[in-house]
Order: sequence, then C-alpha cells, then structure tokens
Amino acid sequence: MKKIAILFLLVLVSCKEQSKSINNFTSGEVFGTYYNIQFFDEVELDYSKQYDSLFSEVNKSMSTYVPTSDISKINKGDTTIVIDHHFKKVFDVSKQIYEETNGFFDPTIGVLVNAWDFGPEGGIVTLDSLKIDSLMQSVGFNSLIISEGYIKNQKKLLLILMQ
Repeated sequence: MKKIAILFLLVLVSCKEQSKSINNFTSGEVFGTYYNIQFFDEVELDYSKQYDSLFSEVNKSMSTYVPTSDISKINKGDTTIVIDHHFKKVFDVSKQIYEETNGFFDPTIGVLVNAWDFGPEGGIVTLDSLKIDSLMQSVGFNSLIISEGYIKNQKKLLLILMQ
C-alpha cells in the first residue's frame, strides 16, 4: 500500500505545470562605463526606461563629467543650487565615511587631484608650496554643511566674516 501511495504522489507531482522563469536582461552605457541588469520572473518585464531615467537623474545631480550637473556647478562656486535627495544621501554617507576615517576620505580634494594632473582639468605647470597652500583653503569636507537644501562651506563663510 505504501508503494502505491508513493507512486500516486509522484504521478500527482509530475503532472503539476512547471512555471517558467524568464530571464529579464537589460544593458546600456552610463557613467563612462557599461551596465548589465538581469533578473528572473514569471513574466517578461522591461524596465530599461526606468533605469535610464534614474541614471539620467543621478548624472544631472552628481556627475563631475557633466559641466551642467549640480555638483559641477557647486564645485565652480555656484551657491544657488538646491540639492536633490540623491545628492543629500550621497553627501550624508560621505560625511559619515569622512568622520569614521578621521578625514582620510575627503571628497573635497578635487582641486589637489587636478593640480597634480590626476583629474579631468589638467595639472598646474608651476605648482609650488604656495599654490598648494592656497588650494588647501578649499579642502576640508568637515567645513561643508547642508542648510535649507543648499551646500554651504562654513570655512568660506568664516573667511568672509573675518574680513
């Protein structure tokens, strides 16, 4: 009797319709590189427009390679840029990492990176200690704050107030 029950269960299970998993795959170019996104579902789905929209939003906000991005404008001294929630989230995590590493991680060193010709703007040909000291005036993530949706540099505010 046990053998018949087991055989019955096997036949019953084998008759069950198997759901097919569909490999949903999207690829493209963004941030100077390529991406591939893949997931399995029971239905075919195409989220490529949503991915592209999100990537475009992040690029508009934080790409240092797009001259009209918010971060590029802020880096050039534009104090009128209202930051979005993506920028704020990255800023907050960067601040946390800055603090946890005692300042060894400092996203504000871009002027030095460029001065030594490691960045996109090219190096300073006659770089000396006086120019480095001058550039260091704009370095220091600890002096940046978010206030009412704007990035503010407390160091520059203090320099202006002391004049």
